[in-house]
Amino acid sequence: MRPGGVVSLKRLNKFGFLQKNKLLFFMCIVFVVGIAIGSLSVTRGTRAANFASYLFERYFTRRHELKFFGIFSAALAKNLLSSLIFFILGASIIGVIASPIFCVILGMYFGGVASYVYSQFALQGVAFNSVILVPSALAFCACSFFAAKESFEFSTVLLKLTMPKSRPLNVSAEFKIFCGRVLIISLCYAAAALIDAAVSVLFIRYFGF
Repeated sequence: MRPGGVVSLKRLNKFGFLQKNKLLFFMCIVFVVGIAIGSLSVTRGTRAANFASYLFERYFTRRHELKFFGIFSAALAKNLLSSLIFFILGASIIGVIASPIFCVILGMYFGGVASYVYSQFALQGVAFNSVILVPSALAFCACSFFAAKESFEFSTVLLKLTMPKSRPLNVSAEFKIFCGRVLIISLCYAAAALIDAAVSVLFIRYFGF
């Protein structure tokens, strides 16, 4: 930009960021849809409420019984399993459909548990969600959105190769890029597990459901 130049806000594309990251936003939307489905299922269905109760009791009991490294190991295993699933889906053409569906499933899990805790424990449930469940879930979900995006994009590349008159493409180079990004996302998943373990150790003792 020239010295002394003036930037006109009218010339800025207000939707530029959204257009460049529309796939990421799409994964966020399907996750929110999953949250809505999970929440409604728990409030309106006995079986869903029982399943959410089982998930929460398992989640809560582990964090009471385990120390920091035990919680971290369990959370890391769960997070890396999600990363592996996204990787496997992305390495096949079914990832175009299955990656968003898996995002919906993750949203249903989070929405179901959060809704159950709120409906059963009222203000204490709100505090639990705010202090323990949401911080770790936000970090996990952010990683999942990027993992779903990468899975969808590489799966789309593979799908295009099966179509007639597809353009030549260096699949090996694209796969290496895909693997590198999944590795970075897996490291972020590890950071999410650290957050999960830290907030659990610090605050779980204040809750006695």
